[in-house]
Amino acid sequence: MRNKRRKVSFPDIVIIFLSIVLGISILITVHTIRDASGTYYDDESSLYYNLSDEDYVRLADRYYNTAVGNEEDPRVKKVADYYAVGRYFEKAFFANAFEKAGDTKRAELWRSQMNEIEPQMGQFASEKQKILSLFD
Repeated sequence: MRNKRRKVSFPDIVIIFLSIVLGISILITVHTIRDASGTYYDDESSLYYNLSDEDYVRLADRYYNTAVGNEEDPRVKKVADYYAVGRYFEKAFFANAFEKAGDTKRAELWRSQMNEIEPQMGQFASEKQKILSLFD
């Protein structure tokens, strides 16, 4: 018996070409999705803008959306004092709310958390007085 070589037809070439294009498209899509799902880190200038506007709620929000679980990342450590201001405000808000509701036990719990966060405010320790004056 003779070995017969099959000729490559035009439709075979088109199928091979389209298969290669599909494979490359899948690789590009996977790479794009992986990049898009990466963690976004706040830059100092946007956090400074929030701080200068006394938008403490936004600072706390950015902490929970960006920093939680990434505390050891250098990009998070660089702006940790901004996040601490936001978290201090959050604790002060709840302490004030429970105090006004007459639940002194819970208010004291939130105040103790405020005391723990205060040293983390670093260069923005002066914000403590601004925050406390909001609840007077």
